[in-house]
Amino acid sequence: MTSLTPGTNLPLTARSPLLTVSQLAGANADISAFVLYAGGKVRGDDDMCFFNQTSVAGGAVTTTRGSDTDTSFALLLDQLAADVEKIAITATLDARSFDGVGDLEITCENGPSMTVPTSGRSEKALILAEVYRRGDDWKIRNVSQGFHGGLAALATHFGVEVTNDGQAAEPVPQKRTVDLAKRITKLEKEAPALVSLVKSVGVNLEKRGSPVPAAKVCLCLDISGSMTRLFSSGKIDKLVERALALGLTFDDDGEIDVFLFGKDTHEYGTVNGTNYQGFSARALKDHPLEGGTRYGKAMGAIRQFYAPDFKDGLPVFVFFVTDGSTDDKPLTLKHLKESADEPIFWKYMGLIQEGFFSSNRTSFLQDLDDLPGRTVDNADFFNVADPSAPAPDEFYDEVIDEFPEWLAAARDAGILN
Repeated sequence: MTSLTPGTNLPLTARSPLLTVSQLAGANADISAFVLYAGGKVRGDDDMCFFNQTSVAGGAVTTTRGSDTDTSFALLLDQLAADVEKIAITATLDARSFDGVGDLEITCENGPSMTVPTSGRSEKALILAEVYRRGDDWKIRNVSQGFHGGLAALATHFGVEVTNDGQAAEPVPQKRTVDLAKRITKLEKEAPALVSLVKSVGVNLEKRGSPVPAAKVCLCLDISGSMTRLFSSGKIDKLVERALALGLTFDDDGEIDVFLFGKDTHEYGTVNGTNYQGFSARALKDHPLEGGTRYGKAMGAIRQFYAPDFKDGLPVFVFFVTDGSTDDKPLTLKHLKESADEPIFWKYMGLIQEGFFSSNRTSFLQDLDDLPGRTVDNADFFNVADPSAPAPDEFYDEVIDEFPEWLAAARDAGILN
């Protein structure tokens, strides 16, 4: 049986999967499932499946408790409404944090298993896993994301307004801008090492007179053989921290989607404030460095990944990082032109050292930046030999450049709501 580490995902082949959450005796965590629609939000109390409401979504999501330690959810994926986007499996505690209660285990009948680590966690609520729609198929992801406020914070995250007595009210509309001050306050408890980077992103936007936009963030990272030294030196881990700060700033989920590419493209999973450390070692263990570099293949995979979510109206910021040119230039140009009519902005970052052949390796990236014949200018390029060298303010000045302008142009063109 395949085991999913936090942030990773796999396709679900079964259309009626049975998920079982196991906890140690005496942990007494309440296990629930939320049926989520556009923007990862519920529509009302009827979308929460738990011990006091054991069947929701017309019977497509049901729960049973086999013992004091095991809670199961039976999912009938083909019976879910077409606008259901995901089902989140959660755990909450009333009076204590998850530290010391033992890891939570999830098994999927005829599918993967996963462990949600709890040692050292100060939160009282966790999103354990999610089953989510991807085109006509479904996938399962180990999320392992925590919330300090317990059930109230979890309900708010899923779009439920919580009253002073802690009871859930009607869902509130999703905002399209971000209250960065509140985001930083939360981050100071959950991932304090990243606070200064998030503040740098906010300062840069403020200097531009731009509100903090709500957006999905994707890191597309080159794993061709020439990246060896950047990975082994720890510089890629620093880059991932800086990319994650964008997700923590823009994305309500506080995470980034990660794709790895060389001659092939790999959907790595998500990185968030709880699993970003040690990224390089985990990524290369699962996907060793490989020969070849194919931008176009990676861009096609990213477009396909986000296409089902375009209707939500959220922009996607793709941070595309490479140290060389590509083997599939025509396909790359095709994807860039076609995606100009989609809510995707491509920020190309070169990691190219100065040298005899450096101009050959940067010229095509510059061509992408200046490509004519697009509905809107949906790309920008900059180069830095060492991704950890620029100060955060200087780094984000390059990364965010042209993104606010693209947002405005995309709205004017009807690409964004």
